[in-house]
Amino acid sequence: MLEILITLYALFTIYRVVLSILQINYIKRCKEPVVLPEAEFHNAAIVAIQKQKFEIIHNIFLFITVAIWSVWGASALASSLSGIEMVIVRDALLVALFLVIGAVINLPFEIYSKFVMDKKFGFCNSTVGLFAMDFIKTIIMIFVFGFGVSWILLNCYEFLGQSWWIWAFAISFGLILLVNLIYPTIIAPIFNKITPLQNDELNLAINNLLNSCGFKSSGIYSMDASKRDNRLNAYFGGLGATKRVVLFDTLINKLDKNEIIAVLGHELGHFKHKDIIKNIALMGAVLFGFFAIFGNIPVNIYTALGLEQSGGGLFIFFLLYSSLFMVVVEPLISTFSRSHEFGADEFGANKTNKEYMISALKKLGKENKSFPLSHPFYSFVYHSHPTLFERLKRLENL
Repeated sequence: MLEILITLYALFTIYRVVLSILQINYIKRCKEPVVLPEAEFHNAAIVAIQKQKFEIIHNIFLFITVAIWSVWGASALASSLSGIEMVIVRDALLVALFLVIGAVINLPFEIYSKFVMDKKFGFCNSTVGLFAMDFIKTIIMIFVFGFGVSWILLNCYEFLGQSWWIWAFAISFGLILLVNLIYPTIIAPIFNKITPLQNDELNLAINNLLNSCGFKSSGIYSMDASKRDNRLNAYFGGLGATKRVVLFDTLINKLDKNEIIAVLGHELGHFKHKDIIKNIALMGAVLFGFFAIFGNIPVNIYTALGLEQSGGGLFIFFLLYSSLFMVVVEPLISTFSRSHEFGADEFGANKTNKEYMISALKKLGKENKSFPLSHPFYSFVYHSHPTLFERLKRLENL
């Protein structure tokens, strides 16, 4: 059974690597610049190819780590905790430590991505000290949340019989909604300074846009993203009364007022079309499917990893091999997400101005060094948004 699991993950890794190779070869064939000026088009191509090469190495590394965990690591970690008598506490600690060790193992890739690749392409502004502090905060959060959530779900496994996974799904889904609720006010400020937007003219324009769409927020804020990264972004965070508009300071500095309003108009398009509710429903359906599958996995499958017949062993198996099920789920999620983007673009263009929307997207592509084209199959699997070329073409035809 162990050999079958590792073979399946090897095939999954080959699938991922082939997708990256398809994307690399496609980008290399794109010689004629579109959307971006020639120099920036070719620079974006270089960035995209480097990212794919990095992904190939990272995916191979992930396969090696999964194989090591499966053959020896998971059982060794479980054995090191065998002295803890309380089963649920031991299993919750097993899951939390597994997550922490995984983050530490992946640290060299995080460092290379941030301080080699991003530095090379002009994105990274972070210092070693800031990166280290972020990592320490992340590890603490992984351990605390990993232990706490595992402990709750393990109680379901121990005491609720064969239907435990239904309760575990309901609790997990509720916790995801809770995290989304508290993210802008509690979690995001742990890493970034988020302050009320000081630009009165921009504030007024945004509030007028929000009011015209019936969107009630708890405020408009600026985030000091530039201390880490030069990429441009903005988001609507939170749910219900905690909803807030958050603009990266990089976005405020690079886009003019009308372009920022157009970008927010796009985001409001998702609100008006109820795309957020649809995405939450899809996320719930996918999560239910995962729990239904892993909640009914035969015991001998995860005990093949040398783990005990317990909730902890099942959860470790889920964390190691849930990626295999993404082969089916990921393209569905991507397709579902892409289907909303054209409508949001159109809403933003009609609510503000088509030319401002086009200008904003071009600037975002330029500053983020986003390659405007993609291999169709790669896009089908991975992309939550249509390519920049597709979005601009659709806008120009409105």
